[in-house]
Amino acid sequence: MADRQTPSPTRSRILSAAAAMLADNPAATLSVRAVAERAGVSTGSLRHFFPTQRDLIDAVVAAITAIQPTEELESALHDTTRPAVDRLVDLLRGALRDTIGDDSARERWRSALAASEPTRTDDQAAPTLALERLALRRIAGWVTTLHAEAADESDAGALLFDAETGARFLGTVLTGLVTEQALPGSLARAAHHDSTLRIAATAVLTTRR
Repeated sequence: MADRQTPSPTRSRILSAAAAMLADNPAATLSVRAVAERAGVSTGSLRHFFPTQRDLIDAVVAAITAIQPTEELESALHDTTRPAVDRLVDLLRGALRDTIGDDSARERWRSALAASEPTRTDDQAAPTLALERLALRRIAGWVTTLHAEAADESDAGALLFDAETGARFLGTVLTGLVTEQALPGSLARAAHHDSTLRIAATAVLTTRR
């Protein structure tokens, strides 16, 4: 049997199809049958490379991570001439823009909200949860980096919240702002987003003394 990790046109086509399904609808289930149909391959071919749905989802998330346009965000993170809170606000603003920065993105988010159901099974929610975990790990990394830098330069105490808890809070704030952007009247609400992000960033970078 061929090595499942060996690059192949079929494997790449499957991953591209699954990523496109998530782009069309972030709440997509990514069932083996649906992805195989989108990729134009048999379910047997798909299972050759991805024996389980979890294998497929993990590979898609890893592929999405690899092509994320992070250069601008990384520059903002490491610009030590600016206060940590300002940089965290810029990072969050960039994440918000990347998620729902144009009309097509807003329409995809509206569709995802309309398709969401509280009774979705764990398997159905797996792609959404995997992408959420990816985003939270990235945000926790930002918080950890900014706090470590501040601690090196001063007598900064421990974070009021640990990085993981802070990332979860910031993720919830971003989800709320993205949802607001998808609702009617989004332009009026957007004017308040920067102040919301600043309040959240300040809270997460607050330290105990």
